[in-house]
Parts: sequence; C-alpha cells; structure tokens
Amino acid sequence: MEAVKAYELEVELARIRELRKTVELKLGELDYAEGVITASKADRRIYRAFSDLLVEISKGEAIEHIERMRLAYRREIERLRKREKEIIEELAKLKTLHS
Repeated sequence: MEAVKAYELEVELARIRELRKTVELKLGELDYAEGVITASKADRRIYRAFSDLLVEISKGEAIEHIERMRLAYRREIERLRKREKEIIEELAKLKTLHS
C-alpha cells in the first residue's frame, strides 16, 4: 500500500514540477511582451483578445494587464512550490516508515 502511495506522490510531483515550469515560461513571456510594449512607438496599436474578440487597448492598459498577470503567475508558482515541498516531505516520511 505504501508503494502505491509513493508512486502516486511521485506522479503528482512530476506533474506539479512540469506545471511550475510552464507557468515560469509564461512569466518569461510576460517580461518579453512588456519589453516590446514599452519599447514600441506611441503610434503602434496594441490589441487584447477577449474570447473571439480583439479589442484595441492603450499602452498603459497593456502594462497594467501584464502586471496583474505577473502577480497571478507568481502566486501560482509559490502555491506549486509549497505543494512540491509538501509532497517531498510526504515521500520522505513514507521512506522512513518503509526502512
């Protein structure tokens, strides 16, 4: 039974690590997008997608959106790191019980 639990935890740990890497990549994409937006000329048009609709937004609105998304991604990364740590602790307990 402990082996099954350990396997399930290992699978969850791998899934969480992969998800965290994906979110970290998204965070990097936001940094790149912010650089493009802040370096762009004032006359460049910026669009944001809403479902099937594209809406023109200002440079300020685009930067505000990026900042909100950056905060959300950082919170998600911290949540995933916390769960990763919990799983590692659970696996360590299972290994000490099994030894």
